[in-house]
Amino acid sequence: MKTSITIAACILSIFTAVSIANATIHTVNNNLNGPGIFTTIQAAHDAAANGDTLYLAASPTGYAGATFTKKLAVFGAGMRPIEKKDNSATSFLISGLALNSGSDGSQFVGINFNGQGLTINNNVSNCQVLRNNFSSGSNLIIFGSGSYSGWLIANNYFNQSGCFSSTINGQNQTFTNLLIQNNVFTDNTGCQNADFVLKGFGSTANCIFSNNLIYSDQAGDVAFGSVSNFVMENNIFHTASPGGATNCVMNNNITFGTNQDALPYGTNSGLNNVSNTDPQLTSFSNAIKTPFQNFQPAAGPAKTGGVSGTQMGVYGGGFNWNNSAVPPIPAIKSFSITSGSTVPSGGSMTIKVTATKQN
Repeated sequence: MKTSITIAACILSIFTAVSIANATIHTVNNNLNGPGIFTTIQAAHDAAANGDTLYLAASPTGYAGATFTKKLAVFGAGMRPIEKKDNSATSFLISGLALNSGSDGSQFVGINFNGQGLTINNNVSNCQVLRNNFSSGSNLIIFGSGSYSGWLIANNYFNQSGCFSSTINGQNQTFTNLLIQNNVFTDNTGCQNADFVLKGFGSTANCIFSNNLIYSDQAGDVAFGSVSNFVMENNIFHTASPGGATNCVMNNNITFGTNQDALPYGTNSGLNNVSNTDPQLTSFSNAIKTPFQNFQPAAGPAKTGGVSGTQMGVYGGGFNWNNSAVPPIPAIKSFSITSGSTVPSGGSMTIKVTATKQN
């Protein structure tokens, strides 16, 4: 238990150090006559300097992917913008993003990855993937040859849809200081999948998988494959099995209706796990694959049975799911002209803007 807390503190200090601020903002907008300097992500990337921000405007037309060789922060409209704004339009990609040398320290927040996700190469490290929706694809995050450190993957909804493939594929590379927390993982394939959440994470150190919800409508689905030496805490496994892990520390997890309800098993160790008990999620069906469900435990051991009496699943831990709908940037709530709609040349106009800060 002490070990996991120390590792988490270490990892979070790394993420604080790589945050991007005081940057030029480049707006990407592919709406017809929409305001913005660029219509493609690649053009905005090529014009940006290290440390700049790209904002992807919400659009009914998907954006093409891009190859990153710079440290940039990329913000979309959010995973579920209708919860915080007046419309439901998202910033969605029809092809993926590739991170190559030079893109260390980048952030990707509030994007709808539709079909393809992130491909990471050349030891790119210290990146953050937050509050995104990954859907309709397989290997939604995949690491190429190299060694990787300091990754934060949190508050994302992953709907993996490739048979016999995984959501996050480490491809047996080397990983240190990796935190995967407060995500929802599900499988929409119609076939029973092995290692559909994590695959190829056998060479790891100081890696944590915590406060995630893993669910499926098929008990034959297995979450892990070749996953070793993780600390796994406060996770909810609903129908999807937590099998496929070795030499992991498993504390305060709950299983329900899986093919591997008993924790720990095999070469794994751990305490205070709850076996084959309904987590009593507030408004939930394991047959529905959408981030709009209420995944919060209403009662029972999932409500208070986490480490130190905390909540299991995505509403506990360091990245509460309540904040996952949109990026943590201000949103304009109202805009009005208070001094008349026309002014003479050289005159002035009074504009009132009301905005809210997102957590």
